Amino acid sequence: MRNSFIQLFIEMEEQLLEKIDQHLEGNKNKEVEKKWVKSSQVSEMLSCSAATLFRLRTDGVLPCSLIQGTYYYKLSDIEKMMEDGKGFNTENKISPLRGRGK
Repeated sequence: MRNSFIQLFIEMEEQLLEKIDQHLEGNKNKEVEKKWVKSSQVSEMLSCSAATLFRLRTDGVLPCSLIQGTYYYKLSDIEKMMEDGKGFNTENKISPLRGRGK
């Protein structure tokens, strides 16, 4: 009875070690994705100036976090803004000026 218990324990241990190895191997193959980027990186990604990025931030179009004087942006928020097409809606900004001067 004692030998069967020891044998069962050894088999369970081997199975557990195998599962741990599989898990570690699976995680090693996954690429670590960056989730947050700084303002300079966002400006480069969007090909926009720091002033445009400031405007997107202050207009609430692109959420960010301020940590010790540095703004950080979630990549998912940048992708959402681009998909929604909110960032550069010039029609709403220009239309109030069209009635003037004529």
